Amino acid sequence: MLQTITYLKRISILVPIITLLFFVGTCPNVFAQGQPNNDQAARTQTLNAIQDANDHYYERNYAEAIKAYKVLLKTELTQTQKDSMRLMLGQSYAKLGEDAEARRIFKEIIDENPDGSYATQAVHQLSNLYRQRYQFKEAIVLCKQIVKQHPNSSAAAVAAYLTAYYEYIEGKHEDAMASYKSFLDNFPNSIYRSSAVSSLVRLYTQNERHADAEKLITERMKLNPSDTTLLEELANLYQQQGKSQKALELYKEVLEKNPSNISIRRKLGSLYIELGNKEQAIAEWKKLVTGEFDQYQQLGAIYLSHKMYPEAIEAFQQAIKQNTQYGYLYIQLAAAYKIQGNIEKAATTYLDGLQNVGPSGSQRESIWEAMLDIYQGDRQKPLREKLIAQFQNAHRAAPRNLNNALTLGELFFYAGQLDEALKTFTQLHRNYPTSIDATLGRFADILERNQNPSAIEFYKTLLQLSRDIRIRTNSQYKLAKLYQNAEQWDEAVNTLKELDRNSAASIDSQLLLAQIQLHGLHDPKAAQMTIQPVLTHQLISNQFMEAQLILGECHIFLKRYTLARQVLTPIADSASRSSAAARKLIGDSYFFATEFDNAAAEYRKVVSLSKSDKLTNDALERIVLLQDNTDYLTLPLTDYANALQLYLNGDIEASITQCEDTISLYPKSLIVDDVWMLLGSIYRSQNAYGDAIHSYRQIVSQESQLAAEALTQIAEIYQKKKDFKSAMDTYTTLLTTHPNNSIVPHARQQLDKITKLMKDTESKSP
Repeated sequence: MLQTITYLKRISILVPIITLLFFVGTCPNVFAQGQPNNDQAARTQTLNAIQDANDHYYERNYAEAIKAYKVLLKTELTQTQKDSMRLMLGQSYAKLGEDAEARRIFKEIIDENPDGSYATQAVHQLSNLYRQRYQFKEAIVLCKQIVKQHPNSSAAAVAAYLTAYYEYIEGKHEDAMASYKSFLDNFPNSIYRSSAVSSLVRLYTQNERHADAEKLITERMKLNPSDTTLLEELANLYQQQGKSQKALELYKEVLEKNPSNISIRRKLGSLYIELGNKEQAIAEWKKLVTGEFDQYQQLGAIYLSHKMYPEAIEAFQQAIKQNTQYGYLYIQLAAAYKIQGNIEKAATTYLDGLQNVGPSGSQRESIWEAMLDIYQGDRQKPLREKLIAQFQNAHRAAPRNLNNALTLGELFFYAGQLDEALKTFTQLHRNYPTSIDATLGRFADILERNQNPSAIEFYKTLLQLSRDIRIRTNSQYKLAKLYQNAEQWDEAVNTLKELDRNSAASIDSQLLLAQIQLHGLHDPKAAQMTIQPVLTHQLISNQFMEAQLILGECHIFLKRYTLARQVLTPIADSASRSSAAARKLIGDSYFFATEFDNAAAEYRKVVSLSKSDKLTNDALERIVLLQDNTDYLTLPLTDYANALQLYLNGDIEASITQCEDTISLYPKSLIVDDVWMLLGSIYRSQNAYGDAIHSYRQIVSQESQLAAEALTQIAEIYQKKKDFKSAMDTYTTLLTTHPNNSIVPHARQQLDKITKLMKDTESKSP
């Protein structure tokens, strides 16, 4: 779009220049006389300004478009330019939801010249302001006012038609029929007359007023005998009434006048089917085909819709002969086989399609999407194994055949044999690097979307094989994100640093690296060293905000509380989306400084900014923690804050010692359960899963309010260890002992996920 706009701008500048050069060439004394073409320059400047304003509109910068249009409307313009610009101005206001201003502008355009082309567009835009809010009654009132105010005008014609249309949508059929009839009587030459006739016929038919419908059509036919559309309407009416013979005669009459009318020939064939004349129907439909593949495709679709499966199969086969590389033909042919119950033939057809469409990702993906319906499940396992064996043999016979090998790799992939799929694609890459890069990327994305951990191996393979720097950069970033989600912090950091060494690191990758260093490795010094160079670049607003938040958080973890607030306060006081996050971090700076009253005040501001996101929930939890732990002069709360501070700063041993000392010194304190939760998180971050489970079980044994969350943490550890039975047992315990807890929906979702994983594992076992 931007390229097109730029091109148009260049043309608008070049045309007057070329004209001027031609003029100078024929009149060489012009420059000598020093008479520049000021009028031409002014026109060029105006056209460029108009194009710039329109660019703002099409790029959805509506506020900027409004400013530009307002300035231009104060300059000298032709009436056409002025009307066009006012229409765009009104549309810009409408896009911003400023309906009152939009209505004013559209109404001015209509009132000034109700017969103008821009007036008719303004009627549409004006009524659309109500229609898009489903305010059809208001739209009807508006349209009637325009008809009354500007009778017999072009604007009135559009408004009269829309009145009937909105009444129809509102379900006011009697009013709509009267309005359509009035429109046809008063505006017989309107471009909407055919549409109005069709709508009115449809309304008459729906309300079983067949005589009125027939009368309307015959009256219109007298006015325009050559209009085959009216003949078609009458034939449809007869067919709906069961007057098949009359309909048949009319369809034939239409075809005599217009033998290329595809719609009528299809309907005529359908009517023959209704009359039990299958041979005649086929004869009519075959006339649709003159040899092109898409005509055979249409014929196949007609047969399929009438459950004529052998005929449909033959037509699709003919279409494929004409165009072997169009994947959708194979999908349609396979659908016919599938309906007949011939699953093996359907599978073969899909595979034929994969063989012929080539390595194009979009076509292969659509074929596989259709094929997976028959390819999965225990009943289809023998078929799956047969097809894999078939293509293994073909691959061995011709190892460099791209289509055979690609299909074999895909068969392995969708059978869940991911190692075999990767092996096949790796072998192919040497000879077909571009196609296999695309294939590996496509399958890695599928695995990533399905949260399958094997996505990591696919991205790693892509990185090992590909020489395309763009693909490598994109894959490394995605791989780092996957490592982050899997809490494989060192791998994530190494991947991002490798990206940096390749001189292809983006700002986003550096932001991600800093986040992982800060929250994964708990190394705020390293995160600060990563983020400070980023802040020297020219950043877009969102990137700048994120970088500042990371820097502020680094200062907090390093106990530079005043410096953190200096960084965070401008963001917290702004109207940006990051203001709540900055405010939460300011609260944390007070919390870790053990200024608990100030911390609570900041957390309450976070809650006032937003009501439902994770940030708000974190702030609410911290408020509850502060309110519920004022015992022992808040000394246990202070110790908890210190332990958390040490953990976030990467001082793991000191953090664990602080937690254990707090539990020993204040065993009856209200905060003990929170300390056990923190201790569990610390052990879990170090992969000390046994110690983590022990910590969480202390909470469960005390029947604490945190017991449901502790059980969830235990179940997640079992999931991570792939001990699915223990995970299921833990989630089941959670559901039975805490049925009303807000975490129950999550537990049920995880149970479903584990059940599916266990079934998949069983189905793959020999």
